[in-house]
Amino acid sequence: MDKNIAETLKKLEETGKQFWIISHETGEFLNRLIRKKNVKRVLEIGTSIGYSGIWIAEALSSTNGKLYTMESHNERFNKAKKHFQEAGLTKYITQFKGHAPDIEIPNMIDLLFLDATKIEYVSYIKTFLFHMKKGGIIIADNAISHREALKEYEKYIFNSPQLESRLVEIGSGLFISTVL
Repeated sequence: MDKNIAETLKKLEETGKQFWIISHETGEFLNRLIRKKNVKRVLEIGTSIGYSGIWIAEALSSTNGKLYTMESHNERFNKAKKHFQEAGLTKYITQFKGHAPDIEIPNMIDLLFLDATKIEYVSYIKTFLFHMKKGGIIIADNAISHREALKEYEKYIFNSPQLESRLVEIGSGLFISTVL
């Protein structure tokens, strides 16, 4: 991993906890998955300060892919922009400011990563599922730590004929769904 990327990730691990960043383990998992599946386009809902986006974009730099990431909060949006610049990954990232269901994305996506307002996960998946390629992957963070808040989402993904879903105990828990 490039020195600037490693240093930025380390800094965010030490200082970014109050911004609810994903675990290091989850970051590594996303990075490996993107490389293994040769993912080209990722949509992330909930940029926060850019920690997960750096893990994702670093992997996309090896697949010549692109991250589209959405954040509605001004301070977090600007911090993420700064951190993406520090990591030297801006050419692999397009940031959107606003509420995810209201934003038009330009392309079909291979992977959707949800890590924003938990009670809105069902709205997110309903909005963006038609942008997913067959065989695409949807990953929802906090499946264990926020299980109660994600009850409706869990019910939706496990009952959808369009998805094959499972719970994986990585970080704070991940719901992983494959688009059929």
